[in-house]
Amino acid sequence: MDVGDIAGNPIAQLAFLILSAAGGYKVWRAQQPTEAKERADSEGQIAALATWQQLLEGERAARVKAEERADKFAAERNEALQQVWEMKGQLKVMSETLAAQTTELGLLRDQVRQLKEQIHAPQ
Repeated sequence: MDVGDIAGNPIAQLAFLILSAAGGYKVWRAQQPTEAKERADSEGQIAALATWQQLLEGERAARVKAEERADKFAAERNEALQQVWEMKGQLKVMSETLAAQTTELGLLRDQVRQLKEQIHAPQ
């Protein structure tokens, strides 16, 4: 269909007029404040969702790191407690050994005193 066909055909002219009016109306509505507001609102919501998504991902990463630190701290704490219990056991053994040696030292002192008394005793 060329331009000559439209000039002689009233139905084609009517269709062209309707299509032109519809296209013009669509362009006019896109420029209206309500359409602009809706687009701006939608764009703002999309931007907000993207920001919230980034914040959520950051918080998830921070939570994972915090859990790793907590697990490491718990392992270190458990190791330290194990060492403390081992040291308590060693101290108990050392205290028992010291008590036994103190008792033995007391007996040896008594023997030394008795021997000195025997040496210095009048014959």
